[in-house]
Amino acid sequence: MVSEYKKEGREKDKLFEELFRTLIEFSPIPIIFLDLEGNVIECTDSTLKLFKTNREDFIGKNFLEFFQEEEREKVISSMKMLLKSERPISSTFILKNFEGKDFEAEVYASTVKDREGRPQQVIVTVLDVTERRRLERELYREKEFLNILMEAVPDAIYFKDTQSRFTKVNRAHAERMGLKDPDEAIGKTDFDFYSEEFARKTFEDEQDIIREGKPIINKVERVIGKDGREHWVTATKMPIIDRTGKVMGIVGISRDITEMKRMQDMLKEYNERLERIVEEKTRALLDAERLAAVGEVVSMIVHDLRSPLQVILYKTFLLKEKLKLLPIPSYEKESFKEILDSINEQVEYMNKMVSDFKDYARNMKPEYIEIDFKKLVDEILVTFIIPENIKVKVSIQEDFPKLQIDPLMMRRVLSNLVSNAIDALPNGGNLFISARIENEHIVISVEDTGVGISEENLGKLFKPFFTTKERGTGLGLAICKRFVELHGGHIFVESKVGYGTKFIIKLPVEGHVKR
Repeated sequence: MVSEYKKEGREKDKLFEELFRTLIEFSPIPIIFLDLEGNVIECTDSTLKLFKTNREDFIGKNFLEFFQEEEREKVISSMKMLLKSERPISSTFILKNFEGKDFEAEVYASTVKDREGRPQQVIVTVLDVTERRRLERELYREKEFLNILMEAVPDAIYFKDTQSRFTKVNRAHAERMGLKDPDEAIGKTDFDFYSEEFARKTFEDEQDIIREGKPIINKVERVIGKDGREHWVTATKMPIIDRTGKVMGIVGISRDITEMKRMQDMLKEYNERLERIVEEKTRALLDAERLAAVGEVVSMIVHDLRSPLQVILYKTFLLKEKLKLLPIPSYEKESFKEILDSINEQVEYMNKMVSDFKDYARNMKPEYIEIDFKKLVDEILVTFIIPENIKVKVSIQEDFPKLQIDPLMMRRVLSNLVSNAIDALPNGGNLFISARIENEHIVISVEDTGVGISEENLGKLFKPFFTTKERGTGLGLAICKRFVELHGGHIFVESKVGYGTKFIIKLPVEGHVKR
């Protein structure tokens, strides 16, 4: 029986030796067996490869020799702690191989005990982590560089997964979303920070990138926040692709161009306004050239018409005088008188047309005289036959000063405006004339409660030859505008169909009122 146990024990020992030899020869992990003094007793073949040596040179070496001198005290202390506490220890050290080259290694050590639990040997595992640590450091540097870059760039930078959830954002983007800490954005989407419309559009764009792998470059986007505020950005989004070609997410960068967009819009508006001004000035120049030609013709016409019209007026006067002496019934005399009055009326109308053409065509310069404006208005009103159903109200500021103006020009302007107001009140109404000093301006207005003027015609009122009347030259308001501007002022019109019209004249106090 005893011999059988011994035989079985020898077989087990032999099996253990075979297993141990196999471990030594084929283990990919560098394993070193040390005695309690730290001398190498045995090692795996992979250990020899790691230390660039052979078994003969390595066996018997004290393991402490492979550590840097400044770390040896730490190693000795760790070995003492291992033998005392009997707990495995691990740490990272810089070791040196037989070729004198350093490598970084993670060292794990534990003890082999006898049956009484006393340490007999030390087993050390050495893992070369040089490449891994190099990659880790490189990755760390790249990560730090990315972080520095993201924080230094004023543009918004962000990373998203395939569900368009933020995985990383820089501070600029966090601030744009109203966050104090960029980490608050992680796991959230645009739906948490922007309007439904904008978030839906960006989600669709990003899903297209993930499906097709095609980037979006410098797309102009109108961004609307949850609070309704908007700004403009240019967005560039690229797919993040792994080594297998699979899209893992997207990286985006957006630049705020709100101010640039505002400047572009202002520039566009300015260009459009400039184009309108050029067009208007060109048209005005053409009109001026046309009117200059008209002026020459008008001057000849006025000269040729004045004399015949005066002759007609004189002849009708003589006919009226002779009519009184004719021995015919009074009713016939009255009939002839009406005919002569009609001729006179038409001649006066033609005279007015001639005056309009003459005033518009000739170069004029105001001759300033000090006048009482209230008196001028009264003199103008008495020249009109105002229907009884039209109520006239004149309101002149109590301390309104005397004006330095050309009385003939201003009489012509006010007469034209009053005449137009009366024509606009066929069924009666109110006619208001007022004058006051306001903000260093003389403000004169003529207002009626008549039929009003359509918006379509308002912009044409002061253009030469434009008229809405069946008869007329269309020069009345154009002359008014010209005379007012010769005084350094402006004339405006306000009107609403069915409510009436108001003409406003503004002249600078400077030059028209004595200080």
